[in-house]
Amino acid sequence: AIAIAIILSPLFQLLERYRVPRVISLMLVLAVSGIFMVSAGAFVANELKAFIENAPALAQSLEKELAGLVGKLNGFSIPVNAEDLGRLFQPANAAGLLQRMLSELGNQLSNMMLIIFVVAFILTDAAGSRIRLEKVYAARDRDLSPVLEIIDKIKTYFLIKAQVSAVTGFCVFLVLWYFDIQYAFLWAALTFAMNFIPVIGSIIAAVPPILFALVDHSMVTAGLVAAWYAGINMVIGNIIEPQLMGRGLGLSTLTVFFSMTFWGWMFGPTGMILSVPLTMAFQFLLLQYEETKWAGFLLSDYKGEKNDG
Repeated sequence: AIAIAIILSPLFQLLERYRVPRVISLMLVLAVSGIFMVSAGAFVANELKAFIENAPALAQSLEKELAGLVGKLNGFSIPVNAEDLGRLFQPANAAGLLQRMLSELGNQLSNMMLIIFVVAFILTDAAGSRIRLEKVYAARDRDLSPVLEIIDKIKTYFLIKAQVSAVTGFCVFLVLWYFDIQYAFLWAALTFAMNFIPVIGSIIAAVPPILFALVDHSMVTAGLVAAWYAGINMVIGNIIEPQLMGRGLGLSTLTVFFSMTFWGWMFGPTGMILSVPLTMAFQFLLLQYEETKWAGFLLSDYKGEKNDG
């Protein structure tokens, strides 16, 4: 709910800047975002349902393609066991995995009304919360700027990540549409969601469409799709996104990876998506106390200055 509220806050603030009453601004923001999420969710659900229905036939086709690939690799003296690969793509395994995904989606949708209410309260009470926080810190004669800085940092991360993920998903959709890959919208939506997961998210999102390119077309098409995925993620993830992020996250790459593993273990896929902002907030708390400041420093991306001894 906090993440959604952060993403929607610029639109809410824009309406208030034009003196639109707060209640009407809130209703407009929730209506626009709700219509978009419901429409996109319905489209993805339809494609996901069709994917599940075709899973057995698709898995069998994939097994045949993999058997041919194994034969070619063995011809080049590369030892690969076809039976081991075949077990990974059994129809039952594929269908079971997707059914679990649908179940997880249903659980999230069942909480949607609660999430919407929490988002509404966060948007309407954001200004008041900041005023109360300023009062508390002023009464204790403490500097509020570090708190505001980390809040702005997390807010900027979510906004930029959402924009970058949307652009990445759109580029992926165009590539898959051009190569006539089945369920292009589903894979684009998966790319958008997985792009929030650091390090491995974009890699995982690329696997299904590459396999479909192999099954429906050829190994050459699969290679081209993989190359386009790599190019899109390299340009957007390694060039454009760091420039938009500015000074960076303040976390080392190793910290980001382990935080994804830890928060994923704690909260599942949602924890993996929120791993970076959660770790940023945790690091901020560590840096506030002398006893734990060393631990917060170890989590940082500090690599030494030129004038260090």
